[in-house]
Order: sequence, then C-alpha cells, then structure tokens
Amino acid sequence: MEDKVLAVDDELQMRDLLNLFLTRDGYDVLLASNGEDAIELAEKENPQIILLDIKMPGIDGIEVCRRLKANRKTQSIPIIVISGLGDHKMEAIEAGADDFINKPIDMLELSTRVKSIIRIRYLTNELERVRAYISGTGRSDLSPVPVF
Repeated sequence: MEDKVLAVDDELQMRDLLNLFLTRDGYDVLLASNGEDAIELAEKENPQIILLDIKMPGIDGIEVCRRLKANRKTQSIPIIVISGLGDHKMEAIEAGADDFINKPIDMLELSTRVKSIIRIRYLTNELERVRAYISGTGRSDLSPVPVF
C-alpha cells in the first residue's frame, strides 16, 4: 500500500508540481486547494503526512494546522508547512507544524524530509501499539522493544 500525502496549496501550478514529484516518488497524492477541503480530506483519508501552504484564501494554513492538531482524529498526522513567507516559521511551529520548508522548494530536501517524517510516524505508531498491548496485559516487567 502506498503512503498517502495530502498536498494543500491554492496555486494550481504548485499542486501540479507536488503531485508530479510525489507520485514519481511512489506516494498516493491527495490534493486540496483550500483549508476547508484540507481539513475534510485529512479527516476522511488519514494521510501519513500533510504538506501545507500558509497563504490561502479562506482558512489560512496556520489556522488549518491549529484545527488539525486540536482534532483527536487528525492530531497525530505530521504537517510540513511549505511557504514563501519565512517570517511565519515560528507561528507555524507554534500552531503544531512538525517542519517548515521555504519556497522555492528544493525537491531533494522535500523528498528527504517527507521520508524521514513518515518513518518517524510509523515508529511512533508502533510504539503506541506496544504501549497499548503492555497496558492491556497489566504487566510492567516487560523489557523495552528494540526499534530498528
């Protein structure tokens, strides 16, 4: 099964570029052109990662990030904010973004960061499954599970 990546940008050219590049990298790409659609798709599709532009009409990327991180259903989805507005980096991180990439995008950098964050998400999910299992057994004497 391919990893799902939700790319959110109001600019058609940027969506097309991200779609082309991420599809070529083997991802199942979901596209949204505004914040409302992004939130809806994130809740419905549970992507492994979200690439989110800041400057969009309607709900901007910072508010989308806040809403996704406040929602139990979407709070664990990693978000990389992609923006030409570098002065908004700290605001994005404070809103819950996991990473920030400036436009114009270096596609090699984007590819590396997406792979890294998806790998971290899988490891975190596995850790949560182990914790749930241990909690269900009532045992606390189990040694840590090595992660490779």
